[in-house]
Amino acid sequence: MAPFELDWVSVTDIQIPVNESGLNGLKFAISPVVDAAVDLPASQRGIHASRTYECVKEAAALLDGVGFYGLAERIARSLLEKHTYSTRARVSVRARLFETAKTPISYVDSVEHFNASIHTFAVRGSHTIHVRNFVGVEATGITACPCAKEVIRELYQRVNGEVKEGTPLATHMQRSHGRLIVESDGSITFTQLLDILHNSFSSRTLELLKRPDEAALVLSAVEKPRFVEDVVRHAAKNVVEKFQHLPDSYRVYIKVRALESIHSHNLESTLKSNLGILRQRIGAVKMA
Repeated sequence: MAPFELDWVSVTDIQIPVNESGLNGLKFAISPVVDAAVDLPASQRGIHASRTYECVKEAAALLDGVGFYGLAERIARSLLEKHTYSTRARVSVRARLFETAKTPISYVDSVEHFNASIHTFAVRGSHTIHVRNFVGVEATGITACPCAKEVIRELYQRVNGEVKEGTPLATHMQRSHGRLIVESDGSITFTQLLDILHNSFSSRTLELLKRPDEAALVLSAVEKPRFVEDVVRHAAKNVVEKFQHLPDSYRVYIKVRALESIHSHNLESTLKSNLGILRQRIGAVKMA
């Protein structure tokens, strides 16, 4: 066998039930999905896969709601304790969570689902294990096209001579998906990241909408037209303003994908950076 080191050997899609409840002899529960990996030295043929599963199972057994944010780190540390031949560990935990949002006019509760994730990268040092933790969310929103709105404004002016302030102007809109991941010192919550994404879209989406709510949501989106590029830049700015206490070295990842309504293709925009670079760019814009 050729003596090559392997960057990662993973056990993926491990599902562990949390907060189990009974249902006629069956069980239903929150079921986070875990990917856990360690590196493998050239001297070792393969990992002990059962140890990886044990790390996930044991960490999940101690889990409560508040402790979810620390689950990936607990698994990563356990991986390096059990896999004594490894020097690095990587863990991702994904779950579907729910929040309750008020509709804009009827002001009734709408149950909204979103994807949440936590990630840990761990490295064995001479006397300790060094970790970097990340928190992420994926949410849906609306993007309204600024370009089409301006063309419609020009057409309206040709026909009517003027456009009064506050006149709603049509444009095409997309359902868009955003993903935001920020390196965390333990203080970042899913709710904070969700708020950043929702405020970066032209408007958020809602599951429950009465007719007045639908109209209000459409109007709010049209009044704040944004390209996918705009959404990413607004999200980056919001991250910088929200997490002023985090170090410059902390990483940020943002991706937005628009499912185009008048095209058969879609649009995506992505940003990978750190808080120091984002702060510099925002500061340069303010000074200019």
